[in-house]
Amino acid sequence: MLRIKKNKPAISGEVKSFRTVRRLNINRTYTPLKIGIVAGYILLGMISASSSMFGILVGALLRIAGY
Repeated sequence: MLRIKKNKPAISGEVKSFRTVRRLNINRTYTPLKIGIVAGYILLGMISASSSMFGILVGALLRIAGY
């Protein structure tokens, strides 16, 4: 039976668990990007505009093709 050691340091809520840190180090594809709020909105707007332009282009090509 294990006894609880006296004067153990308090566990902080800010520290990531070892498994989380290890998993992030092994699999880098899930590393979150840290960019500013304004840059995130600009990026979101650019993605939205490019997808809209692609849809307009495909629609125009289908219209020209007669579908």
